[in-house]
Amino acid sequence: MTEPVVRLEAAGVPRARQMLERAKWAARSFATYDQASVLRIAQAVAEVAEEKAQHYAEWAVRETGFGVVEHKVVKNRLCSRGILEAYRDHDFVTPSVVPERKLVEVPRPAGVVLALTPSTNPVATVYVKTLLCLLTRNAVVISPHPFAKECCADAARVLGAAAVAAGAPDGVIQVVEEPSIPLIDALMTDERTDVILATGGVPVVRAAYSSGNPAIGVGPGNVPVLVDATADLRRAAEKLVESKAFDNSVLCTNESVLIVEESVAERLLREMARQGGYVLRDDE
Repeated sequence: MTEPVVRLEAAGVPRARQMLERAKWAARSFATYDQASVLRIAQAVAEVAEEKAQHYAEWAVRETGFGVVEHKVVKNRLCSRGILEAYRDHDFVTPSVVPERKLVEVPRPAGVVLALTPSTNPVATVYVKTLLCLLTRNAVVISPHPFAKECCADAARVLGAAAVAAGAPDGVIQVVEEPSIPLIDALMTDERTDVILATGGVPVVRAAYSSGNPAIGVGPGNVPVLVDATADLRRAAEKLVESKAFDNSVLCTNESVLIVEESVAERLLREMARQGGYVLRDDE
């Protein structure tokens, strides 16, 4: 006699589904807010995020072992106050008429956003995804990389408290405390997840696009840069070395492939060495 197959849910999955249900409720409530209320909430969150920029930069480096504290402070500030200032004058709430195109534009929130964040830029990514979700009246569930779960979870809780104190619905910002592959898969494939914002390695992005839910994924980059004979070689070398050294080059947006016109290649390498770059020998 064949024994019946009993399928057990991964640890945390029921709790995660409760989070999505709570986020769904928060998203429905948040969708009724006006522009002034949305901006007030985003401002409160950006302010506390900026205040904690140094704290979370130190925590992220300590927890993950990646990057440079001073550089992560810069990223945290750019992804908090910088994001707010960049989008402060954009209205993602109020319907507008575009006469020349004979259109009426009605902004509509997506609903519940599942935000997957990496270990290389952990808190900065929590900041930027949270603020973009708030400015567009979406609820967000943060799912941090396991290597950065502590700093990201704390940051998400702090931002969530600031949002609620400013008038946001409870549950508009939540975080997965103990991320795991089965748990993330359950969140990505759940029908209550409206959009997935996936930042991470190839498997994470591929899983997001295969989830059955709308997804926007950003995987690892391999950014090329072309330096031709018309370039200011000293300035180009300075910028290349500075960019590649920033935060120990954990960003996938840093230049990773250098393509140089042959007539200036040797000069550029010498300039890069003067700026602190190191040219490997053949035996290295």
